[in-house]
Amino acid sequence: MPTVFFDGAGDVQLAGFAARSGVKRTSIYYFIDRLVELGLIDQAEIRGRTHYKARPPENIIELQKRRLAELEQALPEFLSLYNVSTKKPKISYFEGPVQMQQIMLEEWKSHEVLWIWPTEQVVEMVGGSELMGKIVQRDIELGIHLRAIRFRGQAAEWGGAKHGEMANRDLRFAPASMDIPMAIGIFDTGKVGFLTSRKEGFGILIESLELYQTMKMLFEVFWAQSEPAKLGEG
Repeated sequence: MPTVFFDGAGDVQLAGFAARSGVKRTSIYYFIDRLVELGLIDQAEIRGRTHYKARPPENIIELQKRRLAELEQALPEFLSLYNVSTKKPKISYFEGPVQMQQIMLEEWKSHEVLWIWPTEQVVEMVGGSELMGKIVQRDIELGIHLRAIRFRGQAAEWGGAKHGEMANRDLRFAPASMDIPMAIGIFDTGKVGFLTSRKEGFGILIESLELYQTMKMLFEVFWAQSEPAKLGEG
């Protein structure tokens, strides 16, 4: 059955319309059927031919209102799905010195930072004392409070900052029996970072409120067992 498109001014054969528009006839069939489904075009059979006529433009507004109402009705379900997805931990993997520095820079988004620094090799891995000095200086400008647990005999240069020289930095030394190969940063942004030395050369930053709370509690236990540094140590 031949199909005719009716635009209100006269009948236009679909084949001719397709030729002028450069759109395939099969695509035009699909678009027209879709517009009929949406209620934007009327379809009628007249003397063995299918005719189409555009409905008033106001129908477009009505269509959008219906869609908005449907979205508002479905919003509670979308929110429940969103809340479930946002509760999942976010894990970022970093490899090599440059990428691993991103974990260090999480300090600048925090108000309080807790660090466990086991070995100078980790400091060397992420950029050495030069980077640490820049971080210390920026920490001072931002008023970030830092507490660090380090290990005697493995103490790395912390950017020239010594214990007691700045009010916003506290240092303690872990018991001699303790040995931790990775550096651990606990940020009050709800993130925990793990950094290895050059031996493995990678870092992980995990955003998880439960992990943050757990690691913070373990840090406080470790802190209570550690020896306060003397003035000028670090």
